[in-house]
Amino acid sequence: MTSDRASPLLSHPVRVETIRPRGTQATVSAEASQLAPIAKSLGLAALEKLDARYDLSRNGERVKLEGRIRAQIQQICVVTLDAFPVALDVPLKLDMVPDTDPIFAVRPEREEEGEIDIEVMLNEADPPEPITDGVIDLGAITLEFLALALDPYPRKPGVSFAPPASAEPEPSPFAALAKLKRDEP
Repeated sequence: MTSDRASPLLSHPVRVETIRPRGTQATVSAEASQLAPIAKSLGLAALEKLDARYDLSRNGERVKLEGRIRAQIQQICVVTLDAFPVALDVPLKLDMVPDTDPIFAVRPEREEEGEIDIEVMLNEADPPEPITDGVIDLGAITLEFLALALDPYPRKPGVSFAPPASAEPEPSPFAALAKLKRDEP
């Protein structure tokens, strides 16, 4: 989401100081030459269109990002292995702060590996995303949230999975014992 995670597939860096306090609009669109490599990286049969529109507002070094990602894709059905079209419309809201903010400091109570306090996790709001070197890469954000919006087990509309019917029913584990009992003299 930041310059250290910038994606060579789709990059649209925005410097924080260029964002107006009352808001700045930005759009990200994948060019035709970028669609096939992006589709391959996401495991899609095809990516036909990818656009995102963002409203960014700044309060000091903090940035609020709201927007929508729209994509026309072809996914592979996990049942039939056929490609089928999918239209995605993904709303997005993020709070972002510089990665030097104290919120990103390691908390002493969480230093020990393996200790997770579920109650604390359930009551915490989503932490803000880090801004590295004063740059937000909207292209990387677009790809990250597009990937999160994809169905990991896509099914073509109207297709359901039915396990194959076996020719013979599975013998009961007790069938062998019953046969031994019958064979006794």
